[in-house]
Amino acid sequence: MVRKFHYRYIVAFTCFIIAFFYVGYGNNSASLYLVPVTSHFNFTRAEFSLVFSIVSIVGIFANLAFSSLYRRLGINKLVVFGTVLSALGYFVYYKSTKLLHFYTGAFLFGIGFTYANMLSFSVIVNSWFTENKGIVFGLISAGSGFGGSVMSPIMGYIISVHSFKTAYLLTFIILSVCVIPTALFIKENDNFEYEGVVDEVITNRKTTSELLKEKPVVLGLTVIFLMGFLMAPWLNVVASHLMDRGFDGMFASQILSGILFIMGFSKIIVGSIYDRIGIKGSISICLVSFVFSGFLLLIVKSKFIAWVFAAFFGISLSALSVLLPLFTSAIAGEENLNNIIGIASALIALGMALGTPLINITYDLTGTNNIILLIFTILGIFNMLLTIYVLNKCELEVELLEQTN
Repeated sequence: MVRKFHYRYIVAFTCFIIAFFYVGYGNNSASLYLVPVTSHFNFTRAEFSLVFSIVSIVGIFANLAFSSLYRRLGINKLVVFGTVLSALGYFVYYKSTKLLHFYTGAFLFGIGFTYANMLSFSVIVNSWFTENKGIVFGLISAGSGFGGSVMSPIMGYIISVHSFKTAYLLTFIILSVCVIPTALFIKENDNFEYEGVVDEVITNRKTTSELLKEKPVVLGLTVIFLMGFLMAPWLNVVASHLMDRGFDGMFASQILSGILFIMGFSKIIVGSIYDRIGIKGSISICLVSFVFSGFLLLIVKSKFIAWVFAAFFGISLSALSVLLPLFTSAIAGEENLNNIIGIASALIALGMALGTPLINITYDLTGTNNIILLIFTILGIFNMLLTIYVLNKCELEVELLEQTN
């Protein structure tokens, strides 16, 4: 038992390393390639942005298939499988000369990214930790922010001084040599037993179909979709938007780095805030921050405003990772989390798949991101109000249930 007690920290650190490179570096730095690739091959932004959409669309189906594959393969093989496919995706990017090649790389990366990501980590954390799961999950999730923060300026420099081809190849090498072997240390705790499970909770568990008939759950899933649709796509567009505003590529990569660095710290802080004041206060901080960031990106002209935007936007992105399972538990009940979290994760991916091309299509039609940015900011205000309404309704139903019992 002593050995396994210590091994859980090795497993948690391994998850952090994978999040650092695969999520923070491999995925969150992808927007740096948009301008150089489209300029080199004369692709439109809308055409090339389908790479981001394919990653998200593939993620939808991969998320829905997670439970079945997990039961068949186990978490270790599933995570290793994900890291291998993600690395292969970057090798295909490196060899690509046509849009179809890039789309193929995105297909491979989309599958791998899903299984070397927070969905797998949540299963791992649940099997090794019985207390302080929120802060552990927050620390692991923070790896994605720190990875993007450290690696984005490095990749921006390599792209500017050498080429995007060199950056693609280097990414493939790093993921293959450094990270795939690390994934072999992933292990689920076979001796773990859930504590505090009583007959009443088991009786109250609902099927997925039953949950989807409840209004708070449906509205809550709508909130989750809108978060993915409104917030996540700007991570793929912000670098090109800043360059359109007259900033150079190096500064744009620094801002992207700042966003991801702040996101890393904010995940830990937001997780701590959740432990103190609950989901309503913590998620409100993220959604209000997104509204402020949208307004600042709309008016950005100076480096100071760009950095203030980075701070607010970095904070807002915590809602898509650390708070996703916590918000899902709030709307469906903690005992029903496993039956609905796959759908919630798929909706985030669906939102990203629709939001990114919509932004780029609007840019191709109008020559600016301002119109769509204003619309997304207004929708962000609506989603913030809808979130508060849903959580208030869930709290009321819990109170009525307690009074009935």
